[in-house]
Amino acid sequence: MVFHPIDMYGCSGLAGGTQGGGAAGVPNDVKLRWYRIRPPLVKRSGITGWAINFAVGCTHACPFCYVDAINRRYPRRGLEDLITSTGWGGYLAVPTNILEAIKETPWWRWRGREVFMSSAHDPYLPALARWAREILRRALPAGLRIILHTRSILYKRDLRMFEQYRDRIRIHASVATMSRLHRIIEPRAPPPRVRVRVLAEASSRGLSTGASISPILPPNKYNPDVYNDLLAVAEALAEAGVEVVYGESLHKRGDNVMRLSSLLGTDLNLRGWDRHAEKLFYRAIGEYGLRGVWIPEW
Repeated sequence: MVFHPIDMYGCSGLAGGTQGGGAAGVPNDVKLRWYRIRPPLVKRSGITGWAINFAVGCTHACPFCYVDAINRRYPRRGLEDLITSTGWGGYLAVPTNILEAIKETPWWRWRGREVFMSSAHDPYLPALARWAREILRRALPAGLRIILHTRSILYKRDLRMFEQYRDRIRIHASVATMSRLHRIIEPRAPPPRVRVRVLAEASSRGLSTGASISPILPPNKYNPDVYNDLLAVAEALAEAGVEVVYGESLHKRGDNVMRLSSLLGTDLNLRGWDRHAEKLFYRAIGEYGLRGVWIPEW
């Protein structure tokens, strides 16, 4: 039986069509589209090795994200017009056959493998959380080692399930800043302190946790003192009990720098910034005894 994922959220529509938001958890200005996905859901990723991606697009609308550039360069067949005609954060495509694909994925093939969830969208978007939960209900018992990467806090509902497989999952939250800058660059994500609070709850339950401080932007009017902001992030993550912190500056992909410059009202000077941001990152997390890994521009 093939379930219609959007119908389950109280939104009627024909598979393959496009309509504005209005489904539960989907902003009204986001265009929805449906497509069919081919199992298995675990696929090779040039960035993370193995990854689970089960949607196209993301409603967080973070202007720095470079997934949109990848989607435009390699659009999924049938979604070309949606991707090319809509700005990042303005589209979300969900498979009509997602439950079928979950059931048909031979999860046992990746037993013992580390799998990233997800590299092309947030798996715990409000419109996707139930499918993320269903995937994990099958992947974790099958023995996959999941890195759950999210800016959402909806995984909090599943902490009890995660506790049963604490040796197979690491919850990895992404926090770019503690300053008011987050309102500009993470417009639809929960506030950073809320994300860290839920991460701390996961740590307190004995779950493995990590975090990304990404992207670290050059000084701007919303966050003029980058180092002190990094100290604030590092302090919060240390108190949350994270085991490892990844750092990353703004990586130029597609038009993300242009989008950010327009929103911030200033040109972003990235010359030499990656190396300088790396030094600030290690200095800040070192103040709180955190173990860190820098992801350089490539």
